[in-house]
Amino acid sequence: GESHAWTPDVVATLQHAVRGNSQERYREFAEMVNETAVRMNTIRGLFKIKKAGEIGRKPVSIDDVEPAVDIVKRFSTGAMSFGSISREAHTTLAIAMNRIGGKSNTGEGGEESDRYMPLPDGSQNPERSAIKQVASGRFGVTTEYLVNADMLQIKVAQGAKPGEGGQLPGHKVDATVAKTRHSTPGVGLISPPPHHDIYSIEDLAQLIYDLKNVNPTSDISVKLVSEVGVGTVAAGVAKARADHITIAGFDGGTGSSPLTSLKHAGLPWEIGLAETQQTLVLNGLRSRIALQVDGGLKTGRDVIIGALLGADEFGFATAPLVTIGCAMLRKCHLNTCPVGVATQDPVLRKRFKGTPEHVINYFFFVAEEVREILASLGFTRFDEIIGMVELLEKDEMIAHWKSKGLDFSKIFHKVEAPKEATYWTQRQKHPIDDILDRKLIEKSQAALENKEPVVFEVPIKNVDRSVGAMLSGALAKRWRHKGLKDDTIHVTLRGTAG
Repeated sequence: GESHAWTPDVVATLQHAVRGNSQERYREFAEMVNETAVRMNTIRGLFKIKKAGEIGRKPVSIDDVEPAVDIVKRFSTGAMSFGSISREAHTTLAIAMNRIGGKSNTGEGGEESDRYMPLPDGSQNPERSAIKQVASGRFGVTTEYLVNADMLQIKVAQGAKPGEGGQLPGHKVDATVAKTRHSTPGVGLISPPPHHDIYSIEDLAQLIYDLKNVNPTSDISVKLVSEVGVGTVAAGVAKARADHITIAGFDGGTGSSPLTSLKHAGLPWEIGLAETQQTLVLNGLRSRIALQVDGGLKTGRDVIIGALLGADEFGFATAPLVTIGCAMLRKCHLNTCPVGVATQDPVLRKRFKGTPEHVINYFFFVAEEVREILASLGFTRFDEIIGMVELLEKDEMIAHWKSKGLDFSKIFHKVEAPKEATYWTQRQKHPIDDILDRKLIEKSQAALENKEPVVFEVPIKNVDRSVGAMLSGALAKRWRHKGLKDDTIHVTLRGTAG
């Protein structure tokens, strides 16, 4: 029959490991997954990581290696929307990632506003997702939503179904989901395949600029998929002043994709990540962009291979869902998930048994496996191995007639660019320091602080873009979605713009 990565044994072993906080059971899980990879479920299953002696290094003590608490900060949970999964599952992932310093992702369905309200003591709400996604349907995207983020992610495509938009069946759109997405209960929601305001890299650059204006403190991410030519697109995204790029592979997104896409669409992240890394380094752009990879990551070995191919950060979606109870029954689209993970049914949601601790245990197990591999290779810091593709080679021990003809030389190609870093080292420069909105905010302080009406006039020129966006962000941060009464801030602009 078909070979699956998530077999019943793999699912059960991982759940036992995280619920009992058992490193031994996690090792069993990792061995099963890595052995499955060797059975050629993945391209990386055909890769071999060289030994320390082969690269002129000696193994080091694991005590000298970067601690797990720092490594887990490179991890994010995948973009799974509220609506596709239950509030209980969505908030559990957010709480877990906030505790360990990683990031959770709202997905493309917005987020209930009570989740980003500060606690009574003024501290950040633990249920707040750090990454807020802006997808083609723009469901749930309000100014208040945008200002309550550490990262704003423009979803251009999804790894498991490139070229298709997200879809939430009508029977999963209850009153709460509809309110969050600003839509109608019971009506299915389909995101169009493209963003209708992005038809060129210049359009994307404008959206990045708009989002950076609304929330100047957030990083701007662009999610791309592994495909031929993704490196060229990524170079354009870097020049458009994004701070972060995600390369998504075809392994993930299993619950949200049509069967035809699952079986026939997308490419492995190993190919897209290698091309992106090589193109960015070659063009002197790599140091200013953080590169994330996601799509079927499960173990520390996956993380290490991702890093060697050029990734700074790593996204996990299915594995964290499994830790909080997902049993891989493939009923996500039916609203009948019996473990309360991928359903809006109030009766089924009561069966949800996942806790943030389960997710935290999993990520620390992965980080400890990463540390063990780093120590065996003779490295003490994670940054040291990013882009060191020369540590990978084809595993010639795998005897299979199909694998004999494979040539990975293009994936393992090391770009020679001595002056360019192979990982993220510097902040992207955004031209928002001296824009017109700074003056608007300064003149609107009475309204922003005390709701007092203000009336003023300022000159405007053609170089002034996204006028009012930063002011709107400041207003939403102070007075939330309700905002101020009409005409509280009355600005007359004189000049030419548009």
